[in-house]
Amino acid sequence: MARPRNFDPDEALDLARDVFWQKGFQNTSLDDVTAATGLNKPSLYAAFGDKNALFLKVLDRYHARIVANAERILNEGPSARDAIERWLKGFVPFCSGIKGSRGCLSVNTAADGASDQKEVRKRVERFNRKLEQLLNSRLRADRAQFSDSFEPDDAARAIMAIYLGLMVLAKHAPDAARARATLNQAMKLLA
Repeated sequence: MARPRNFDPDEALDLARDVFWQKGFQNTSLDDVTAATGLNKPSLYAAFGDKNALFLKVLDRYHARIVANAERILNEGPSARDAIERWLKGFVPFCSGIKGSRGCLSVNTAADGASDQKEVRKRVERFNRKLEQLLNSRLRADRAQFSDSFEPDDAARAIMAIYLGLMVLAKHAPDAARARATLNQAMKLLA
């Protein structure tokens, strides 16, 4: 069956992302996706493949946006501390309050059992590893700003744990002040 005349694959992926994000991979049916995108099943299959293939495209696109933003922010600023603080604080609206209540698609995916699928697990692990590498690279580049005992690898892992923890807690919609207070404590690692 032919795709709709004004088919926009990026828009369809964003609409599918929102369904997966709201319902979780396991609880999302193709009927849910077709209702959200306006594509019928044959068009959906023709454009993206089955539910798993579609979800992998959605997840890759989601990860790519976050990584691109992290690269931009972490490469800016006068210091690693400043860049990392701006990067982390940029997540406050996404890990607090009503907007944050849907959490992180990647973390939600791992929590809802979709990470049992090998390709999904690999992509989530690669995403987390990439973010940690970006943090580590910036910390290493500015190594002279820290004490002799400072370990960039350990600091990058700790910052990732804090980031992931905030994304897990986001489902409970904590207030923004609480999220900021957590991040302020995290920044003490970089003092």
